Amino acid sequence: MVWWGVSCKGFTSLCFCEKWVKTGAKVYQEDVLEGVLKQLGSTLFNGERWIFQQDSAPVHNAKITQQWLKNNIPGFIAAADWASGSSDLDPLDCSLCSELEKMGCRRLRRNLRSLKQFLAQVAQTISMETERTVLAEWPNRLKACVKKC
Repeated sequence: MVWWGVSCKGFTSLCFCEKWVKTGAKVYQEDVLEGVLKQLGSTLFNGERWIFQQDSAPVHNAKITQQWLKNNIPGFIAAADWASGSSDLDPLDCSLCSELEKMGCRRLRRNLRSLKQFLAQVAQTISMETERTVLAEWPNRLKACVKKC
């Protein structure tokens, strides 16, 4: 599993869960939420207000994940308020991760470590302009989904 945070302020580093480790809610909470997300308020966002959004992966929807977010992140979109299974509403799924995948799959990697290193390098080459363009499209995607309902 790979976790990546994206905002108009910048990207987080890619966070890879260890090989052969089942990525349940407890591992997600320790590696991603505690290990990366908790610091973003004071690092990436420099104390400014921000809102955290996830997709509908089972570990994101888990009760302990939702409770952790409620206790630790001032602004987050609760699972009950998510648009179910719509990659159109996830900037990572609809554009940025597919770009990583496309670049990462151009040629066969010798091993998992090589693939991880390459993806981490590629993630660092995506410009803030590209990121902001993708994020700027998000409100229009949201409006189009609401209109279809």
